[in-house]
Amino acid sequence: MLPRPKLNAFQKKILAAGIPVVLLAGLWLSGNSTAVTTPIELTLKPDTGAAATDTAGQSEPDPKQETYTIQRGDTLSQLFDARHIPANVLHRILEADSEYLALETLMPGTELTFQFDDQQALAALSLKLDPARTVTFSRQDDDSFQYGLVEADTHWESQILTGRIEGSFYRSGLRAGLTDAQVVSLGQILKHKIDFRRALRAGDPFAVIIGHEITDDGDEATGKTRIEGATLIRGKTTYTAFLHYDGNYYDQYGESVLPAFLRWPTQRHYRVTSSFDPNRLHPVTGRHAPHNGVDLGTPSGTPVMSTGDGVVSRIGNHPYAGRYIDIDHNGSFETRYLHLSKILVRRGQHVKRGEKIALSGATGRVTGPHLHFEFHIKGRPVNPLTAKIPTAASVPRAELAGFKAKVHREMALMDEAVDPSRQLLAQKQSD
Repeated sequence: MLPRPKLNAFQKKILAAGIPVVLLAGLWLSGNSTAVTTPIELTLKPDTGAAATDTAGQSEPDPKQETYTIQRGDTLSQLFDARHIPANVLHRILEADSEYLALETLMPGTELTFQFDDQQALAALSLKLDPARTVTFSRQDDDSFQYGLVEADTHWESQILTGRIEGSFYRSGLRAGLTDAQVVSLGQILKHKIDFRRALRAGDPFAVIIGHEITDDGDEATGKTRIEGATLIRGKTTYTAFLHYDGNYYDQYGESVLPAFLRWPTQRHYRVTSSFDPNRLHPVTGRHAPHNGVDLGTPSGTPVMSTGDGVVSRIGNHPYAGRYIDIDHNGSFETRYLHLSKILVRRGQHVKRGEKIALSGATGRVTGPHLHFEFHIKGRPVNPLTAKIPTAASVPRAELAGFKAKVHREMALMDEAVDPSRQLLAQKQSD
C-alpha cells in the first residue's frame, strides 16, 4: 500500500489551528435522513497570540489565516485572484496535486484555508474534504509545494433499507431511502444476475445494507457510504450480493457477482516506462514525488479500454495530468487514465469491461506520448499490475467459512427487516 506523505510540524500546526470542526447532526433521524453540513460564510480566524484588542475587548482578526467555504461556481483561480495570490503560486500547487487531483473538483460546502507568512505570501493551503480527511499543500524552501494528507480514525455503522418494486427499480430504490448514487451502484453490482428492465415484477421485495463511515472521536458522519449487502427476491429465486474485505461482491455461496478486472487498459501489453513508485524522482522537475500509477509507452492515438464495468465519475483537462478519465467500479474500486488525446465517454456514462473509452496521447506536462494508468482500492492507489485486484471468480477457499458466517448473519437481518413475522415464527419454533 502506498505510504502517506509525512507531515512536517508546520503542516500539523496548520491543521490544528486552521481547520475548524464541523458538527453534523441528524444522521439517524429516519431511515432516509443524511448528514448535512451547514454552510458558513467567509471567516477570519482570531490570532490568539496577539495582545491588541478592540474597544469591545475582542481579539483582532488574524490576517495570516482565512477559512472560506466553497460556494457553487467557485474556481481556484477566482479565489486566488481575490486574495492577490500570484498565478505562478497556483500553478505550483496544481503541480503538487497532479498525482492526486484533490483540487480538481471543488465541492460546495467544503472548507478551504489560506495560511500566509509575515510577507503575506501564501505559506500553505488546506482543503477539508470531509470531517475525517484534510489535504494540505505547504510551501517548501525552494517555493514548491508539498502534498500532505491527514485522516482521522473512522468506523462503519450499518443501516438496513427495505422496499418493494413499484414501477422501475430506480424509483423503487429512491422510495426505499437509497440515494441516486446508491441505486446506480446496486444496479451495477447485480446487473449480471438479473435484468432490471424485464425480469422484475410489482411487489418483489428487496433489502439493502448501507454502511455509513463515522469518525471515532467526534462521532460525525463523513458522507461516505457503501453497499455492504443486498437481497432481491424474484419469484422463487433470491439474488444476493455481499461485500468482502477485498472490495469485491460475492453471492451467498461465495461466487463473484461481477466480472473480473482486466490487468491492462490496452489490448497490447506495452512497455512500462515508469513503474508505480511512492518515492519516484520526477523526470521533469527532478524532485521526489510519488507515482500513483504506471506509465505505458503507448503511441498517440492508441485505444484505451476500461478495465472493468463501471460509471464514468469524472472527466477533465488538468494542466499537468492532461485530459483524464475517472471510472467508479461499484464504490470499492476506481481506475484513472491520464494524458489522453481524446475522450470518448461522458460523465455519468455506464461502461463495460474492455470498452474503448479514449485514445492515448501526450496532454499535460509530459516528456512524450504515454498512458498513465491508476487503480485505487477503497481510495488508495495500488500497483495495477501486481496488486490483488478481483481477477478471481470466487472467495478463496481459506476465507470461505468466515465469509459464509458473515453472510448468514446479514441475510437473517435483512429477512427480518423485509418480513418481521419471519423472526417471530423462528422464535416460536425455537421455544
